[in-house]
Amino acid sequence: MEIKVNSANVLFFNALASETRLKIIENLLPEHKNIKELAHELQLSSTIVAKHIEILEQANIVKCENIKANRGTQKVCRVILTDYHLVFEQKANNSLQHLQQFELAIGHFSAYSVSGTCGLSTVTALIGVCDDPRYFSHPERYNAGIVWFAHGEIEYNLPSFMFENTERISELEISLELCSEAPGINENFLSDIYFNINGVAIGQWVSPGDFGKLKGVYTPKWWYLTEYGKLVTIKINDAGTYINGELASRTKLAELGLSHTNDAKFKIISPQQTSNPGGVNIFGKGFGNYDQGIMVNILRK
Repeated sequence: MEIKVNSANVLFFNALASETRLKIIENLLPEHKNIKELAHELQLSSTIVAKHIEILEQANIVKCENIKANRGTQKVCRVILTDYHLVFEQKANNSLQHLQQFELAIGHFSAYSVSGTCGLSTVTALIGVCDDPRYFSHPERYNAGIVWFAHGEIEYNLPSFMFENTERISELEISLELCSEAPGINENFLSDIYFNINGVAIGQWVSPGDFGKLKGVYTPKWWYLTEYGKLVTIKINDAGTYINGELASRTKLAELGLSHTNDAKFKIISPQQTSNPGGVNIFGKGFGNYDQGIMVNILRK
């Protein structure tokens, strides 16, 4: 998740400006714990720990739920997200005046070719059965909240109406939640995931694993497979292509062939012939740690 370094996020930074609260976060990362357990491990009173937890909750770093215990209820706490990207922004340039946004549901893909472990699910039920690519054509796929495959590719149309006055577009940004697709769950399972637009390779992101030890913030309680991914942000401008802030390739915006008369084809590819053939999970609304589909931002001069 991106956190802008500005006064609007002072609660977040204040919450981390405490050794005790940092220790609480460290203790919660391996597993969920209740207030009493945290107090015992930190050798503090439950009252003090509860006050620190309240600050972490206000900053949306920790989430707590009251669940039934042997006697009454207990407050169980967990860390909401495990990775944040700090964004230091300059003051807005007056020449950049318009931001256009669009969201694609992850089930609205226009083409696919997948194999191996694969499948789709809505927030209420699996679509068809696992590991049968035929169900990627099921009409219910439009409601999918998670899509996964071990090998192959999936393609989405970026609608042409977004690309009016292409000469004024200064940056195209695409963000989505992804992780590897291991047999079962494997937190250390590298996967080379490639992206292209209109057949032009724009970059590669290496997913560190297939995450499932902790529950995804938005993932349904009944779900038993991969829980969440990492937010991947792709930015293409006149300098090149950047993935999560790092230069991924020298592919520039002008090379993508964007047109107001033809949809742009955005592909997510997990090939077999690569150093880390680890598959991909794509998270949409109702799954993972980010309640979003594929977010597309266009910045204009």
